[in-house]
Amino acid sequence: MEDLKILQKQEALERLTILQKQYGLLETVLKEFKENNTIYYSEYINQNIQGILYWVSNKDEYTEIVEEFEKKNNALVYHIISTPVIYGGTLLSMLYVSQHQEEWKRDRAELKDGLPLAYCINLADPEMAEFGGIQIKGASGGICQIA
Repeated sequence: MEDLKILQKQEALERLTILQKQYGLLETVLKEFKENNTIYYSEYINQNIQGILYWVSNKDEYTEIVEEFEKKNNALVYHIISTPVIYGGTLLSMLYVSQHQEEWKRDRAELKDGLPLAYCINLADPEMAEFGGIQIKGASGGICQIA
């Protein structure tokens, strides 16, 4: 189990490197994750303000959701995209490394194509959470989800 966590962290660092090189994710995000497991989220506020970076630890609710997800799924979250939902609530799209190492190569390739696997949860209706591919782009040093 401990070995898996080490491998997941190495994989997460590779994926953050992809986000940095291909999508302009700020270097700080990779550096702080590597040094002390700090997870950032990119917030979409409106068309003019998107990809703004914050620490997940700033929001207790986000921290709890990440911890619960990681424990339940034996996964490692490395970045989150926060997007307001038109009909209410906030959609959190958690980019993560699964426990299934045989899928990691494909996951990296999909990330390079801008189509990472994510766990998406609407905070207004958490029961409707689901796994799936999302489409991303870089914005203002962060990442945003393309609708």
